[in-house]
Amino acid sequence: MVKYLLSHWSPHMVAEPCYTAQHTELTEDDFNEQKVDAVAVIRNPAFARILQVPVCSKFLTLKKGDIALVVGTAGGKLPYNAKSLPEGLELTFEKIEIKKVTA
Repeated sequence: MVKYLLSHWSPHMVAEPCYTAQHTELTEDDFNEQKVDAVAVIRNPAFARILQVPVCSKFLTLKKGDIALVVGTAGGKLPYNAKSLPEGLELTFEKIEIKKVTA
């Protein structure tokens, strides 16, 4: 099992075409607690700056047991040049667990 910190989620990130995923909304405190040992794969430089992690654009494949901690925004799109969260935007936090792979 690997835990990833992401700024984007896509079902195409899962290695198998048929799988079950559990989606859970997280509070900011829960997110900050759970991200401690996560591998950061943040492609958006603004999210990387806000989360204080390096930008990383490697290809990612999730497998059974993997966890994606996904940060996003509510209220608009985060500009790539942002150094902090602009007024009117809020961060959102979600945990996605790949539970089962089916044939």
